[in-house]
Amino acid sequence: MKTRSFLQFVGPSVALMLLLLAVPMLTTFFLSVRNCTLEMETVKVEESSPFGKKETITQRARLDASGRAIEACRFVGLEYYRKVLGLDAQAPASAPPDAVGGVAAKGAKEDNEFFGALRFTMIYTFVTLPFVLVIGFLLALAVNGATQRLKSVFISASLLPFIITPVVAALSIKWLFRDNGLVPYLLSNVGIQVFWMAQAWSARLLIIVYGIWHVVPFAFIVLYAGLQSVPQDSLEAATIDGATRWQKLRYVTLPHLMPLIVFVTLIHLMDAYRVFEPVIVLTQGAFTTSVQYLTYFILLQENNPYKASAAAVLTLIGILILLIPLLVKTWREQKGGV
Repeated sequence: MKTRSFLQFVGPSVALMLLLLAVPMLTTFFLSVRNCTLEMETVKVEESSPFGKKETITQRARLDASGRAIEACRFVGLEYYRKVLGLDAQAPASAPPDAVGGVAAKGAKEDNEFFGALRFTMIYTFVTLPFVLVIGFLLALAVNGATQRLKSVFISASLLPFIITPVVAALSIKWLFRDNGLVPYLLSNVGIQVFWMAQAWSARLLIIVYGIWHVVPFAFIVLYAGLQSVPQDSLEAATIDGATRWQKLRYVTLPHLMPLIVFVTLIHLMDAYRVFEPVIVLTQGAFTTSVQYLTYFILLQENNPYKASAAAVLTLIGILILLIPLLVKTWREQKGGV
């Protein structure tokens, strides 16, 4: 393909990616290393009342000739990154609840809100990943071996959790496990009393259950599509050679599906590290937080877009750190022709 034809083919996609991804990322990083404050001025205000007039001294934003507030912006470097990481000497004015179940300790590096959120985010990511891969693969095998009439029913039913909006899916889990929900009612009939929304361990467990239930259909449909392309000649040759069902699965099917397994892993790592909806719906940050929820908390409660931008950049860095080993491995395999 000629260079001109190649550029015409990929140009629109590259331009769209730069517009939708690169520009917002650069803008977020730019906001994270600066700070803008309104220039204030002291003025006298005359107030009228039934008892006469009186003057009061107050402050207001300084306005320019067009009537807009004047802002003073300065470069602060890594100041907001240190605040998010809890490395500054001054403790934050407010902090979301820690992942352990109480209010985060102020000023302590090991107990600050970022590391508590990072700890649970990593737990959520690496606990849900094997369940997503294993359950998705087992579902793909089961549907692949079902009759043609049942396949459509199984596929439609399996995809429902993935089609539902994340907030609605989290609300469904919440309604099932709330104090007067179906699951506590059934458990109470056998003498088990659990307040799922009032305890840290159960709240975290529900978030993990949500992550598995919501993402398994994605892994299932990708691996099921991969099973359709497994070379039948290799399977028949293995059968003639006396290979068992497990040996055919291990030495023929799984190696063929390995690129898809890596693909599902990459997508899940990116998505799981940004977990937000189940945290805000199920716990509102009461027992655990995530790095994505921390950015939301800083922006909403502290009303500080510059510090929130620093938290967002740290989230992006975390995603890159998780993906680099898999990306390097995939690149080496493709380069080596594996």
